[in-house]
Amino acid sequence: MSWETASSLARMATAAPSDMVHMSSMVSGVATIGDARTSSTVSSIELWAYGLWTALPFTGWTLGNAEYMAVRAMKDSVWPYGRIAWHFDYRDYDHDDGEKTFLDEKGRFNGEEIVDIIARQPATARFVSRHMYGFFVADEAPVSQWPYTPPVDPDAIELLTDAYMDSDHDIGSMLRVLFNSDFFKKARFARVKCPAEMVVGAMRLTGGVDKPTDDMFEASNLCSYMGQMLLDPPSVEGWHEGAEWINSGTLVERVNFVARQLGDVEKPGTKAIIDRLAAQDGGTHSAEQLVDRCLDLMGPVEVSEHTRSALVEHIARKGDIALEGHQRGDAAERRVGEIFSLIASTREFQLA
Repeated sequence: MSWETASSLARMATAAPSDMVHMSSMVSGVATIGDARTSSTVSSIELWAYGLWTALPFTGWTLGNAEYMAVRAMKDSVWPYGRIAWHFDYRDYDHDDGEKTFLDEKGRFNGEEIVDIIARQPATARFVSRHMYGFFVADEAPVSQWPYTPPVDPDAIELLTDAYMDSDHDIGSMLRVLFNSDFFKKARFARVKCPAEMVVGAMRLTGGVDKPTDDMFEASNLCSYMGQMLLDPPSVEGWHEGAEWINSGTLVERVNFVARQLGDVEKPGTKAIIDRLAAQDGGTHSAEQLVDRCLDLMGPVEVSEHTRSALVEHIARKGDIALEGHQRGDAAERRVGEIFSLIASTREFQLA
C-alpha cells in the first residue's frame, strides 16, 4: 500500500510510540481496554474521522518495553524518539479476535482493517479536506465547531473530497489538486501564522541557527509565551488556530519578538539582506525604494497602501539612505534594521 494514502498514514500514526505515550497520557474519559495502545488509537481515529468508534479491534496492542524504558526514563529523556527507544508490541493472546460490526461492515477485524474502513468513508474525506484547506489556504473554524459551521469555501472542500475518493484516498493526489487550484494560487495572507511559524520563520530569515544550540530552548519558550507549547496541545484536538492565536498578550509577544529578531543587524541573515541592498543602485535608496525593496527581500511581504505610506513617511524624515561603504552596525545599517522592525510589526507580517 502507498505511504501516501490516508489509511497508511493513520496506521503509522497509531503504531507510533509517540502516539501511545503522548495521546494516552492526555486522554480522559475514553474507553480504555487494557493498555495505552487502545486509548491512543481511539483518540487518533476520532481525529481522523468523526468519532463513531469501537475500541475492540485494538486490544492486544501495547508498549512492548514499557517497564524497562520507564526505568531508563528516570535518568534520561522520556521522548519516544530520543535515546529512550519505545516500541509497540502486538499480543495475540490479549486481542479480541471475535466478529465485529463497524460502520455497517461485519468481520473479524483487527486495528489496521478498522483504519482502512474509516479511510474509505466520505466523512473522512471531508474531514481531511477541511484540515488541508485550513493548513494551506485559509483559516477555518475550530474543529469542534465543524458540525455547526460550514466551510469557508464549500466548493474547494468538495473538490478536495472528490480527489480523495477518486484516488482511493491518496493524499498526494489531493495535494496535486490543491496546489493547482485557483483558490490556492489566490490565497495570500488568509491565515494567521501560528507561533511556531512566526518564530521559526523569523529565525530562518535572520539566520544563525544551523545546528542545535541553547537558542532553540528559548525559541520553544517563545512559542509557549505566544500560546503554543510545542508537543503539548491543550487537548487531543490540538490548538484552536486562526484569529484565536491573537489576543492582547500574545500579540505583544509576537510583535516584540519579530521586531527584535529582524532589527538585529548583527544577525547573519539580516547582514545578507543589507549587503544585497548595498549592491543595488550604488547603495543609495530613497524612502520609497528602501521600503519596497525591504518588503520584497523580507518575504515578499504585501502591505496595504496605508501601511506602506506610513512606513515611507517615517523613513523619509531622515532623507535617503546611503549604504555604499557601510560598516557593520553603523547608522545606515541601524536605519535598515529599524525598517525591518517596523515591517515585522505590521498586521500583514502576522499573516501567511
